Amino acid sequence: MLATVGLIFAIALLVVMIIKGIDMITATVITAVIILLSSQLSLSDGLLTTFSGGAGGFVTSWFLILGMGGIFGQLVLETGLATKIAKWLTQKLGAKMVGLVILICTFFITLLGINGYIMVFVLYPIADNLLRENKMDRRLLPFMLLGGGASANGFMYTLDICNVLPSGYLGTSLGSAPFLSLVFTVIVAVCYFVYFNYAQAQSHKKHTNEELLAMYADSNKIMSDEELPGIGMSVLPFVVVFGIVVATSSWGTSTSILFSLTVGILLIIATQFKHIENIKSSAKTGAGSGLNSMLTVAAVMGLSKVLSLSPAFKELQQAVLAMNMPVYLKAYFGTAVLTGLTGSAISGETIFLESFGQAFVDMGVNVQALHRIVAESALILNKLPNSSVAILTMSICGCSLKESYKHVILGTMIPAAAAGLVIALMATFGITF
Repeated sequence: MLATVGLIFAIALLVVMIIKGIDMITATVITAVIILLSSQLSLSDGLLTTFSGGAGGFVTSWFLILGMGGIFGQLVLETGLATKIAKWLTQKLGAKMVGLVILICTFFITLLGINGYIMVFVLYPIADNLLRENKMDRRLLPFMLLGGGASANGFMYTLDICNVLPSGYLGTSLGSAPFLSLVFTVIVAVCYFVYFNYAQAQSHKKHTNEELLAMYADSNKIMSDEELPGIGMSVLPFVVVFGIVVATSSWGTSTSILFSLTVGILLIIATQFKHIENIKSSAKTGAGSGLNSMLTVAAVMGLSKVLSLSPAFKELQQAVLAMNMPVYLKAYFGTAVLTGLTGSAISGETIFLESFGQAFVDMGVNVQALHRIVAESALILNKLPNSSVAILTMSICGCSLKESYKHVILGTMIPAAAAGLVIALMATFGITF
């Protein structure tokens, strides 16, 4: 009984700490201590062996990959590659297709595994200027950035960690279940585009152009056309990195990602050298961003190991596995709920796979389909108010929860829930490719 009460209290406290802005490392350590004490387990062994071992194992595996990913993203930011692509798309598609332009940009930036925090800084000024030029409601900015990323976080072959994590547990490739991946992304992307246009039309009915323009700051500088590289050179690193990932998928996930990112970084340096003020500084800043993300995820990995020791959590595992529900639907609901509780797609995936992954494999499920369902289901509730990415995006965009959060729910979370349910049902009925 004490272990059960302690587990419930610990998880509830974790959610509160995240909402209050306490860093994930501190929050997970406090949560682990409560679980260990209430389960009457050794505090020293639990923290120094179990928690540290789980966190250390993740650091060992991901140190280079996340560090290199951070450097790649920083170079994309500094050289203006994404800015050039956004401007070019605007010219080709028309200024009023702002929603589609940002959707395409966020999709491909996320596809290359660029840290979500970096992506916000890369695309926010571009999206803000495009909306202002077309006298559109800027309160949709957080939805645009978060929703565009959601269409690619779990997409086949993406380098985003949401798609990479299941490979380590299930032995699958990044391109697992491509048809399920495509179905999920099409549903989310179409809903994104339709909702963006609907919300802007509703806003224009309620506000004059002057009122909409009054929402913007006086200036929001982005690189001028003269400072930007050509469109061919801007697209090249993204195409090359993605192509290498697909071509080298048989090498193993870690080797393939590390090699492709290395080539991408060297290619940007070689082709955009004049746009990089200080390579050493860029590498330091980028690596720091990637490694900070690594430490956050590592803390969650440590907590998941401690959770596995709790008698109450073991009982919960058995209850979940015994549910009278198709296995793929269990994966869908289980991953989504854990993601919502922890406020992080990575956390939800990690805890689910640590707790249930092997049991599901032992049931004889199609691991390719399981990989895809877990990766996509983690994108449903990972933007609740206890999500650091959601809060950071709101802050950078200068939008309040009251003003903008409804757009995130209606335009991203609900479509992701529907799309996730669709692919889980498809897998249940035998469509697992």
